[in-house]
Amino acid sequence: MLGVIALKEAEGSKRKRKNNYTLMLFADSKEGSIRQMSIGPALIESVVVLGLTVVIILAVVCYRQKKSIEILEAETARQKLDIEKLTEENADLVSLREELSDKVTILSDTINQKVEEEEAMEEARAQAHMPVGFPMSSSASLEEADGENPMVKLNGSTGSSIIASADGTVISITTDSGYLHCIKIDHGNGYQSIYRNDGDAMIKEGDAVVRGAILYVIGEENTELGYQIMYDEKYIDPMELINIDG
Repeated sequence: MLGVIALKEAEGSKRKRKNNYTLMLFADSKEGSIRQMSIGPALIESVVVLGLTVVIILAVVCYRQKKSIEILEAETARQKLDIEKLTEENADLVSLREELSDKVTILSDTINQKVEEEEAMEEARAQAHMPVGFPMSSSASLEEADGENPMVKLNGSTGSSIIASADGTVISITTDSGYLHCIKIDHGNGYQSIYRNDGDAMIKEGDAVVRGAILYVIGEENTELGYQIMYDEKYIDPMELINIDG
């Protein structure tokens, strides 16, 4: 059996008291040997100071760890809020993108429709300026006339009219050697149509006319029309363009 006994010894009353600690070890054996060891106050103080230092260091470390954890938790919470905010902003952007995409689609369709309409209108305008219309308001007999420049002769009935074969501008009304009047219309696309008749012109120079506009009213004395077409200042056969529908 091993035991430890600490004994406090006192010196004389006249001397200054000095604490001394004795560490006694004993063993239960036949020899019964006992060893004794003394621990001075300086060593005790050193151990105490060392213990306190360790405690303080551990407290500081724990405090710093706690602060670090609090900072990390605060940063995590802030990042969570940022993520939630960015998620909401992303959802708003996705919604806005879809809305803009729909608007772009609608705008694109509108533009395409507008372009198609404008192209159709342009085509209609181009067709309206092509001298393909029949230059009589009613049916008429038709024959090709002899001469240096191609011409067709049409004989209409009294009370009907000689009309413009396409949209254009009246550029001249002159006296003709074979007919009383000659009306020339420029269609703005290289084509010009010429109407020769003995009746009085119902329009004047500079007038803008449309297809079907009355140029002459046919009476008993002016039933015949001499009709010609020019392209780029050259006469062409009117039968290449004229649409005979009556």
